[in-house]
Amino acid sequence: MESKESIKKELGQILASRLFEGKKQASNFLAYIIEETLIGRGDKITQYGIAIEALGKPAEFCPTENPAVRVEAGRVRKLLEEYYASEGSSSKLRIILPSGSYQPVFETSSSTTSVQHFSPKSIQSLGPKVHISYPDTALIRDDALRGLVYNMRSLLPMTLGNFREVRIALARVSQPKGHKVDELEAAWRHHQAEFLLQCSTEVIEAGFAIKFVLFHTLTREQLWSDSAQMPVHYTQTTLEMVFSQLILETFSLHRGIAMAYWSRYWKMQSDIPCHYRVLVEHIHFIQDKSGDANLQAFLEACQARTERYHDDALAHLHYAVLCLYAYMLRTKPTDNLETQWHRLALRALELNPGNALAHSIFALECFHRGDYEMGKVEIETARQVNPFDHTGGHLLAVGLCALRHTELAFNLLCELAGLDSRYPDPLRVVPCLFYFRRGEFAKNARSASQYAALGGWEIFGTLVNHCRTDDCKSCIQVLSHAVDDLPTNHGNHTLPTSDFWENIQQRLVHCQIQKLGF
Repeated sequence: MESKESIKKELGQILASRLFEGKKQASNFLAYIIEETLIGRGDKITQYGIAIEALGKPAEFCPTENPAVRVEAGRVRKLLEEYYASEGSSSKLRIILPSGSYQPVFETSSSTTSVQHFSPKSIQSLGPKVHISYPDTALIRDDALRGLVYNMRSLLPMTLGNFREVRIALARVSQPKGHKVDELEAAWRHHQAEFLLQCSTEVIEAGFAIKFVLFHTLTREQLWSDSAQMPVHYTQTTLEMVFSQLILETFSLHRGIAMAYWSRYWKMQSDIPCHYRVLVEHIHFIQDKSGDANLQAFLEACQARTERYHDDALAHLHYAVLCLYAYMLRTKPTDNLETQWHRLALRALELNPGNALAHSIFALECFHRGDYEMGKVEIETARQVNPFDHTGGHLLAVGLCALRHTELAFNLLCELAGLDSRYPDPLRVVPCLFYFRRGEFAKNARSASQYAALGGWEIFGTLVNHCRTDDCKSCIQVLSHAVDDLPTNHGNHTLPTSDFWENIQQRLVHCQIQKLGF
């Protein structure tokens, strides 16, 4: 065993790191179990002891009824893995919390071996990484514009960071004086970021204009661009709405153009990295081909990861989501599905504390087994944890509809779309139209000519009939064929120009109406 001094020194470096900054419970948890181990009581550490001594729980705390200690253990375990994959990658001594144990172990290894052992590729399923570039504030003379850029640099990574499926490269790409840096090359070479999101700003007569341009760094292809206008005296709510719409258009699981391109890019390669496969197959299923064969590929990816890595947070989370799809498509025996869904939903919640999608799928699992009160609590928790999670929200609407809670699904869909629930819109009675195939059916149905191209009221009536008779599989098949047959649908990664700013304004008005109680 390493010396107590070296272990305490390593603990101090961990607690002072950026990853543990502000995480009081995780820090107390780690400090407590290490202290107990160093004084020879490591094998006697209990959940109750951790709860009382480290987490400040009351004396009547019951570990069998309250999973707080297990959840915090999973959180600490992941933080340690992330620490040694980033800030602590050069550490000779490593503190490890083995799965299923509360007693830490201490390992010494060479830096090369350590990085390989703790590489995220072999521990956690991952999604793409994006590098965000902003204007250089040193070159901005307008104080108000400079303030806007500072707010963007602070708020956008924080908002996007709520989504576990996307990683963010926070470090700035330095530009030597007199040299123009190739941002696409630098984003990949320095950060291994597969996407570059360029943010630019300018002063206009009405206030400010913000422009976003999204590139894929490996192919150097521009995938998407759009802009938004901000008043001079904008509020944080307005800026949050802009970023929320940005994430919906680019990085949301069910509709994001970056996620669709990323999935297709890797599907065309000879081999998909094992730590990418779960998300690649999930995105391919909901955005491109929502059929049995693609669900099977998604299932095999989830099974492979969860069987090999019992703490793979994203794999367990998306495996739990897959159980909903299996229920909708009736691909698994009901008794096996109920047991597996319940187990995976609980495990996903434990491995992904504070994750809106985890709370969303657990809420649906609660409704599936008849625990409606808990389900409603979990829905509210999911909406509060991350109000910008459109994928989780739309998944809730789809799942509630499939589970025959149509009124709740309808109300939730109205809230997500920022629409006036008093206005009759028949499309909203089929939530799948907004979730599968990038929501193209619902978007194109806004235009009379495009609606006719989709098949008009005849196809819509067929969809409603399938929805009302619990035939989710046929509903998804019909809407997929309708989208495939659209003359304007090119079948590639590009999406039609969106009403970016119009959607933001609509949602701002909806929020104001809700505040006024109408």
